[in-house]
Amino acid sequence: MEHVLLFDFDGVIVDSFEVYYTIYTDVCTEMGYRRINSREACLKLLEGNPFRQLLWAGFPLFRLRRIAHTFEPRIREALRRIQPFPAMPALVNDLAERFILYIVTSNTSDAVEQFIEAHGIQQVRAVYGSDIETRKTRKIRIIAKLHPHARLHFITDTKGDLLEAHRAKAAPIAVGWGYHSPETLMQAKPEFLAETPEQLRNYLLELRA
Repeated sequence: MEHVLLFDFDGVIVDSFEVYYTIYTDVCTEMGYRRINSREACLKLLEGNPFRQLLWAGFPLFRLRRIAHTFEPRIREALRRIQPFPAMPALVNDLAERFILYIVTSNTSDAVEQFIEAHGIQQVRAVYGSDIETRKTRKIRIIAKLHPHARLHFITDTKGDLLEAHRAKAAPIAVGWGYHSPETLMQAKPEFLAETPEQLRNYLLELRA
């Protein structure tokens, strides 16, 4: 069976939480959203789809669009300062030589493409960002249609994304060096939890055995 790897970007390839959290708190303060302006609230949003979580919390759609519009240029600028986790460029390149590999992200596709080129990450088949589709479940399903006989594996660092992988019928794989703790990740019942990049590499290479 063919295996296709889908890598999340933030918290898996890049060490972005602290920079993004600063942007998040700044935007919340500027827009008066003090009840979600904490580290705990930020991480809680990522236990599901963040925009859906905010809608359920009573935020009207026009305000969510305003938040997104405010975030995007700041995130794009922040990507110039954020660095990949030290082992990840080499790991992604190694796996991309052995598997079909995509990046599925909430960032815009072109911003991530510029980042991976700048950091020497090559042979990624494509980047599916927020400009293609906002929900990762839908992005996974789009890729699945391109590989109808393959098993898709979504590698991510948040409970919400693991749940989206389940819904999209992709194998959910968790990494323990990103946004959510291993305890939170295990609540979403991943098929595997990698504590280190080397553990992730070994697990994925076993798929080819």
